[in-house]
Parts: sequence; structure tokens; C-alpha cells
Amino acid sequence: MEERLEEVKRWAKDLRKEEPRSPEQKLGGFPLGARCLDKCRASLLGWEGEYHYGCPMDQSFLVAAGVTADEFREFVATGTPDIGVDKWIRLHAHARAGAE
Repeated sequence: MEERLEEVKRWAKDLRKEEPRSPEQKLGGFPLGARCLDKCRASLLGWEGEYHYGCPMDQSFLVAAGVTADEFREFVATGTPDIGVDKWIRLHAHARAGAE
């Protein structure tokens, strides 16, 4: 997939200046998801500050959702807004959950 960092900037939080979303805020139906997305976008832009994409908290979300950190990062790099990432997670999580 093609990286579109200008699009990522439209949706990214600058974590050098503000916190990522709450761990309770869901993405794709999973807790921790929105926070992981904030950290992923920030890491793509060098805006992560003290936060680290792929940390154990992020891994909890990614494992539950059935995607790897690299797969998620690659999709997020396309600049898709939250609603598109939510849909992507729901499609990929259900596909993997059914295979297990």
C-alpha cells in the first residue's frame, strides 16, 4: 500500500503536545484501539513524544484484533480516517477470528 503521510497528518495527534485517546475508546469494537491508532499515526510522522507504537498495550489490541503491528501500520499509513480504519479492523478481525 502507498504511504500518504500528508493524509495521515490530517487525522494525527501530535503526542509531543497531547495525550493519545483513552484506552477505553474502542476501534473496530476493541478497547485500546483508538489509542493504538493515535500512537501509530504519530509514529509515522515522528510525533510520538514519550509514547511508543507497538508497546505491550498496543500488542494486546493487535492480538485481539488479529492483525500484526506491521499490517496495521501499513494500512494506517494510507491516511485513512478513523471510520475507515474501524471498518478495516472489523473486516480483518472477523476473518481471522473465524479461521481460529
